[in-house]
Amino acid sequence: MDNLKLTRIDFRLIHGQVMTRWAKKYDTEAIVVIDDRSASSALLKKILLGAAPAGIEVTVESVESAAAKWKAGEFPTKSLIILFKNTDTALRACKAGIAYPSLQVGGIEGAGDKKNVYKNVVMSKLEAEQLKEISDAGVNVFLQPIPEDAEFPLEEALKKF
Repeated sequence: MDNLKLTRIDFRLIHGQVMTRWAKKYDTEAIVVIDDRSASSALLKKILLGAAPAGIEVTVESVESAAAKWKAGEFPTKSLIILFKNTDTALRACKAGIAYPSLQVGGIEGAGDKKNVYKNVVMSKLEAEQLKEISDAGVNVFLQPIPEDAEFPLEEALKKF
């Protein structure tokens, strides 16, 4: 899928300046949010649709519905960003056949027993293991909270565990 410009984990999903900057960097025309909870909530869907930068088509899917649409060739054909809320969803999407070539980790929710691995990015041992599993499947996984940050290799982050 040549139109897939960015696949990102960010627990805030579509939010303010950071997403606006990523969308601008990749001349984004469409965002697919893959998150089971958001997909099953009319209120969360409405919030996500309203948070997107002007002129960008937003779709909110569960992992199951996203995988079905991916396999059927029904993902947007415009310049696209895929967003996941967490590592578990990104891993389940990968296993379900959504073949993204790279995964940018922007932000993981900070609750619980987590280690700071790069700038403001924290993760638990389980999240690190999930990202390693995605990486082992052939996906280039790296940390990059904002466009101005350099890509930080997952292998370096895993050394914290």
